[in-house]
Amino acid sequence: MKRLIYILVIGLVVVLCSYSLLGREVDVAKEVGDAITLGQSDAVAEHLAPKVSVVMYGVESMCSKSETEMVLREFFRRNRPSQFMYTYDDGCFKGNLTTANGKSYELKFIIKNVDNKDVITNFCVK
Repeated sequence: MKRLIYILVIGLVVVLCSYSLLGREVDVAKEVGDAITLGQSDAVAEHLAPKVSVVMYGVESMCSKSETEMVLREFFRRNRPSQFMYTYDDGCFKGNLTTANGKSYELKFIIKNVDNKDVITNFCVK
């Protein structure tokens, strides 16, 4: 009887751990979406890869995590978010950001698992 209870407990732990690992990527997408809605570049930066491919207004460059955060901080300073609607599917995060000054931007992020951590490896603002 003790052996059966032990096996059931171990099985339950394994199932719960697998569910938590499956939901990681979605949690990162939600945290990033919430941070963008509030214009919080530092909160977005927590989820950046060490090197990020950045496309801003058609200009592409490879930036470090700190450079990417500075780009985001400046973008949010000039374009304070008022509404952000987004979708997330299979590592691709797409959204439309409406700013307080009435402008609208399309944002796209790619989230990948790097060194067992889900991070943003690409982002694009159009």
